[in-house]
Amino acid sequence: MRTSLSGPALSVQTCAARLAALGLEPDGEDPTRATWPGPAGRGTGDVACEISWWGPARPPGAPGSEALVQATTGLMHLHGRDLGGPRRLGIEIASVAAGVLAAQALLAVAVGRRRGVLTGHVRTSVVQAGLLQASHYLAAATCPPEEVPPPAPEPGPPFRTRDDGWFEIETFDTEAWKAFWLHLGGPAPELGRAWTRFRPRYYRGTSSLPVGFHEATAAHTLAEVTEAAKACGVSLSPVRRYDEVLADPAPGSPIVDALAPATEGWEERSAGPAGPGSLPLAGIEVVEATSRLQGPLAGLLLQMLGARVTRVESPGGDVGRSVPPLAGDTGSFFLCFNRGKQTVELDLGSPVGRRELADRAAGADVFLHNWRPGKAAEWGLAAEDLAPAHPRLVYVEASGWAPRSGAARLIGTDFLVQAWTGLANALHPEPDPPRPTRVLLTDFLGALVTCEGVLAGLYRRERTGVGCRVRTSLEAGAMALQAHVLQGLATGSEDGRHRGRPLWGPLDVPIHAADGWLVVDAGPPGELHRLTSACGVPDGGDRPALERAIASALSTASVGDWEQRLGAAGIGCARVATDLTGVADDPALAPLLEPLAASCRAPSSPWQLEP
Repeated sequence: MRTSLSGPALSVQTCAARLAALGLEPDGEDPTRATWPGPAGRGTGDVACEISWWGPARPPGAPGSEALVQATTGLMHLHGRDLGGPRRLGIEIASVAAGVLAAQALLAVAVGRRRGVLTGHVRTSVVQAGLLQASHYLAAATCPPEEVPPPAPEPGPPFRTRDDGWFEIETFDTEAWKAFWLHLGGPAPELGRAWTRFRPRYYRGTSSLPVGFHEATAAHTLAEVTEAAKACGVSLSPVRRYDEVLADPAPGSPIVDALAPATEGWEERSAGPAGPGSLPLAGIEVVEATSRLQGPLAGLLLQMLGARVTRVESPGGDVGRSVPPLAGDTGSFFLCFNRGKQTVELDLGSPVGRRELADRAAGADVFLHNWRPGKAAEWGLAAEDLAPAHPRLVYVEASGWAPRSGAARLIGTDFLVQAWTGLANALHPEPDPPRPTRVLLTDFLGALVTCEGVLAGLYRRERTGVGCRVRTSLEAGAMALQAHVLQGLATGSEDGRHRGRPLWGPLDVPIHAADGWLVVDAGPPGELHRLTSACGVPDGGDRPALERAIASALSTASVGDWEQRLGAAGIGCARVATDLTGVADDPALAPLLEPLAASCRAPSSPWQLEP
């Protein structure tokens, strides 16, 4: 099977790199074509994979860019909620995610072709990837409104120390939280109020704390704060520099390990045919025992590719079902990532519950969990325990940290992973501090890498006839997200960055027009004159001066006026969405969403798969 790729450069580069990391090398020097090893005689023929900026949302050829997509999907709004206004994410989250989604679809196509599903054309887009990143925020925004106090004008994490260090913390224990802050001399009367603001930041994407907590950390060195965290049982990660990350980089791809030698006659033991017109993973059975976002989103993506997913929950159901805002009688965050899955409640604390789970895994193609390290072995549900009863099982572990990570002692959650992997540096230009974003970047990419790991395991099984163990992590997701940044640093060939941090001019960030925020696509240096002409700015002088003059001109008229004027000139321009209900109601984007319950909506499948 030969595959051709087309689309925005970073998305195509990412897709080709993901495939190459799995041993699916490009043809010669052309990264837009890859050859897939596998048996001859079934599922042969070319596959075209098309990545566009806008997918079905806009006409083909409409101007597109990472900044325009971030503005349109609400990502700039989400990133800037704790910073006083919309901000551009310095990392190209939507473009990279689109490349990973394309690689996933191609892996699924390869698995499907072994089973009679002859997909010949794959489409995805950067805007669909951006909407997927904003999934649970869009779901929450489209729920019936709840009584939530407005964010306080006080700073949230990360925290700064006396010696100019920055760090993030994580704990699920109220008493550990109190002990840590009392140890640092934090404001005791504010501990309860601060905890109620800190705890839901994962779901709400915003957090602010009374200023006394920041004053407490500013009175200590990073070493002193780190010792306090250890003493009190709080996980703390410094916001690491890129030179520290590059000195011992974590893997950015799934780790796929054989559990047994390849078998003879494996083609005869391949899964039965799925039938024409099916999705690539039709007939694949997945058992998923996960929580939060990483595992559930991976399972949802597999379901969108045709798999049947059975979700294992504790007796009484996952606690996330009741976390507001509610879509009908279910928390929107939970529903967003678990809709359509079948559910079984098992008490894994009992031998009976564990035996039933083992039996269910033995009848499945994939078993996926994100338990804490060591829990699977403690329960007798590790890969080595299940493989003898089901040698074709693809066993997938989704964790916070990569194997042998230097941060393995810490709780593996999104904000700590952003800090540890240096990602905070890529998010903001100088002179802003390198602070993580409240947008769940590593959970999102961690979920995509987990889905990719499942598909890689299934593809490997189709080639060898036996199952495998796949390990993925949020840390791998963070490394995948910034692979192009780290490569530029390692090779000294940074493009648009300095020491990993973005280099932006006045036209690379949101501009405040007469009635809202807008973003423009200035294009390469040689095309700036088109923008000066459309804005009525004299064409002359150096680029920085021209950009300042254009930004000043853009502030004088409404966003709608500029969209019309610049659109007529073929220049990309978009309103920065500052209301997520407006994103969901946008006539161009609404068809890319699907109803969940009540008024709640979330992005539908990011792929179009055609024979």
